[in-house]
Amino acid sequence: MENQQEGRRFVRLNALVDVVYKKLSFLEEELSLTKNISKGGICLIAYEELKESDILDLEIYLPEDKIPINATGRVVWVKEFIIGSPIKGKRFDAGIEFMEIKEEDLNRIDRYVFTFKR
Repeated sequence: MENQQEGRRFVRLNALVDVVYKKLSFLEEELSLTKNISKGGICLIAYEELKESDILDLEIYLPEDKIPINATGRVVWVKEFIIGSPIKGKRFDAGIEFMEIKEEDLNRIDRYVFTFKR
């Protein structure tokens, strides 16, 4: 189903959702938030510069869900923005497309999005 206004395949919900991500080539995990979420992927707020085509392990914590959603995603775009000082305030929006995710977890995301999108 394509959203005609945005040209997107999936309806997105603008929501701050906790996410823990890790680049597959690194050991260190980072805690962050999403700007939006859909069945197709997330827009992640990162404190480090991610690169297009980086592969990330994701743990997504939907509000009021006790079990995180585990997925693997690929960075498809990155945009830098600054909050406050250019030195300390660098942040990055990163569009992450799901590559591997269980069907039941896609359904959980879909229910979450449509619960608040009405």
